[in-house]
Amino acid sequence: MSTHNIIRTAVRLTHLIDELPAIPSQDWVNRCTSALSIVSDRVAAISLVGTLTSNLDRLTVYSSGVELAPWAENRDESTRISISLQDRSERLNKLDLRFPDHTLERGVVAPLQALSPNWKDTPIGRMLNSTQLTDPVLQLVPIVKQEQSLCLLNILAFTNRMSAPPKDTVIPMLSATHPLLRQRAQSALWHVNNPRAWLTDREHGVLNLLIEGHSVRVIAEKLGRSSHTIHDHVKNLHKKINASSRGELIAKALGHTPDVSSAPAPEPITLGVSDGVNIAELKPQQTTARPLRS
Repeated sequence: MSTHNIIRTAVRLTHLIDELPAIPSQDWVNRCTSALSIVSDRVAAISLVGTLTSNLDRLTVYSSGVELAPWAENRDESTRISISLQDRSERLNKLDLRFPDHTLERGVVAPLQALSPNWKDTPIGRMLNSTQLTDPVLQLVPIVKQEQSLCLLNILAFTNRMSAPPKDTVIPMLSATHPLLRQRAQSALWHVNNPRAWLTDREHGVLNLLIEGHSVRVIAEKLGRSSHTIHDHVKNLHKKINASSRGELIAKALGHTPDVSSAPAPEPITLGVSDGVNIAELKPQQTTARPLRS
């Protein structure tokens, strides 16, 4: 992939990440994997939200998503691989990887081989063993650091028909967009270690109807529920999304959230990048608007 195409894909990836809503739902995880899957037409993207122990060994998964780019030979094969990866990723409880210092503060983007020379014998390697996928890249995005740190864990693996190795294309894109993804994940998922913090299917349905501009009365009629029940759902939505008004609720659901942090997210620890790849050039530069000619 040429530098031009890398930058074009990075811009598109940035746009998709910036559109992630500030709501704690399974749809967020699915949209995250869908965004990551654009980095290559030979990729399978897996996203896990869960807590890691302080030694970054034990993992508790709360939610997961899988997205395959169109590389599988047929739909049955694609479905089989997706179901297998979804099932096995939800049961991951150990990583057996050696992470760099300060990973829980900064995050990391690295080939799995850089974190374990025997990566095929790790739980993630065994998860990928029954697929046609190889060259896995791991991205760990810290969300909340505590006794058991809440994290977003992205795993990207590729077919051996990829035109260029991931270290030359994917790792620079993931590293360049990492701070933005961290901000979006923190906005949406900061308290999902409490199972009750996730939006239910019914709450998500009510939220979608609110976004369409329907009143509580109309939503009640559409869903065959009482207005009192819909009011309760809206009340729960305000609490789970941390919104003080109907406008803020809808804005967060659409991904329009103010940047509450004045300090930018730290750059991740990046391993395995080729010397010729400049991650900085993939980042948008600050520009000053020029006056229009009179």
